[in-house]
Amino acid sequence: MTLAIDENVQGINEELDRIARSRLFANSARLVRFLRFTVDEVLNGRGHLLKEYLIGTNVYDRTGDYDPRVDSVVRVEARRLRSKLNQYYETAGAAANVRIAFQSGSYAPTFVVFSETSSTSEPADSPVQQKTAALYHDGEGAALAILPFRCVTECAHTADFVAGLTEELTYLMSHSPGYRVAARHAVPAAFDGAMERAAIPNGSGIHVFLHGTVRRAGSSYRVTAEMYDATGFVVWSDRFDMSAQNIEDGPERIATTIASRCRLDYSLARAMHVSPSITAVRSIGLSMRARQAIDGQTAPAMVAAIRTMTAAVGRAPTCTQLWSALADCHVELFRLGALEHEAAWEAAKPAAERVHAIDSNSSEGHCAAAGVHGWLRWNWAKASTHLRAALAAGDVTRANYLQGILFSYDGRFDEALRQLHKAAALDPFAQSVRTAIARTLFLARRYDALIAMFEDRETRKPNLDVLRYLGLAYVLCGERDKAAALLEDISNHASNNLAHRIVPAELEAWLGRPASASRLLKEAQITVADRALLTVAIGDYPTSIAALDSARKRRDPIVLSLRFDACFDKLRSYERFESIANQSRVKLAD
Repeated sequence: MTLAIDENVQGINEELDRIARSRLFANSARLVRFLRFTVDEVLNGRGHLLKEYLIGTNVYDRTGDYDPRVDSVVRVEARRLRSKLNQYYETAGAAANVRIAFQSGSYAPTFVVFSETSSTSEPADSPVQQKTAALYHDGEGAALAILPFRCVTECAHTADFVAGLTEELTYLMSHSPGYRVAARHAVPAAFDGAMERAAIPNGSGIHVFLHGTVRRAGSSYRVTAEMYDATGFVVWSDRFDMSAQNIEDGPERIATTIASRCRLDYSLARAMHVSPSITAVRSIGLSMRARQAIDGQTAPAMVAAIRTMTAAVGRAPTCTQLWSALADCHVELFRLGALEHEAAWEAAKPAAERVHAIDSNSSEGHCAAAGVHGWLRWNWAKASTHLRAALAAGDVTRANYLQGILFSYDGRFDEALRQLHKAAALDPFAQSVRTAIARTLFLARRYDALIAMFEDRETRKPNLDVLRYLGLAYVLCGERDKAAALLEDISNHASNNLAHRIVPAELEAWLGRPASASRLLKEAQITVADRALLTVAIGDYPTSIAALDSARKRRDPIVLSLRFDACFDKLRSYERFESIANQSRVKLAD
């Protein structure tokens, strides 16, 4: 047994116990027995003896005539165990200080121990694991060079747009805490043509580069922004489309969005006491990509982001932005109905706690904790406390967004809209914020304001949720012809997946055409929230109430706004509905 294992036996055993208690392994007693046996053998210096025969006879009760060449139980179960461990470390074990893994072809587990106080991972008898470099070092923040954006479409209007965008971005990033921005006149001399040569000048001292292109196609502009690390590799990119009719404030809106999304979170970096390593820049880029998936509210993209970030935290275990994005992805998957409540809690809570342990001043960490304690435990007082801490930083889009949603649950719609408009000012292209504004106006029954804000095609596309609230507002205002016409737009934006088919089916049902909704209700994968929405739309009130009761037991967010949602007005005379609404009531302290 190596010194690394000797020093971490307690941590390894504690992790073994956590795995055994986790939801994934709760009903897999034999796999837990397999895991315990092999871990014990390694800890006792007998890992080299772990062969199929030994495991088969000690774990699977095979007799003396057991022949592994004929009976493949150990090989099959070993594959199952590796798969379940991978799932565990993508969810409930994402923040684990100790990880237990099996390399393909070996029955002897290896261990990786992550230090709480440093940014290195210490391998315990595991030659395949490598130490990670410190994420930050003494310095004065992140040195940023903004390379002039390039016109792809040559015309005077586009050139003016590009010049304005580069100027706005330079101004905003120079005021973003933690960044030192190279002067514009110095950038071309040092970096002109660097991107074309696919290399960054050696010794430049620049940690982060921003670059992009602008093209015009007819009446639309498309801006692509990219962040490079010091080796010239893209770590994050984003794309923004806008109509030429709205071009006057276009550079400012796009620059504001980029500055918001490139925000540094680590408090020592924001205070310009440290500078990031390449690993830190790449890790921050990964978290920014995860934020894109969260904003798009697409479950597959968030699941893919979780897998990527879970692997990345092994190399960057003290990156607060990775941990907070991991927590937020799990909370959002739960809110979408794509993840069970307890699975989300097991994964998100330790990730949020890890952020706080690394940096108690992390704004994104406070937002993650607010999501965990609010949506996963309905502890709204604790959620509010964390949001107040996050809002103290003043420039956190998600903090304003979450605070606005909480105010809407409490019926404080004016306050909710003020917070949400602050979020929109920080990130004018955030689709989740647009959805929250439309939803709040709908809950407040300010249908005229909702219609005025989103009736224009440019303000609502390609947001399917905004289209839903707009269509329902038309129905409730008696403008059924407009709701019917909107269905064409909705059909153009909706894909064939189940979540997207719900929206047009619900609106058709409200328009007296229940066929699509009735078909969808036969789908086994439909969530209880969607079942409640579709059944109330077709007039099946008892089934809708039963679905809402199930939703309440699962802490589904749909029940948090039942007191205000006009879709459920026909259920208010039912005592059971009123009981569900009251049990789900959110009351925030003044």
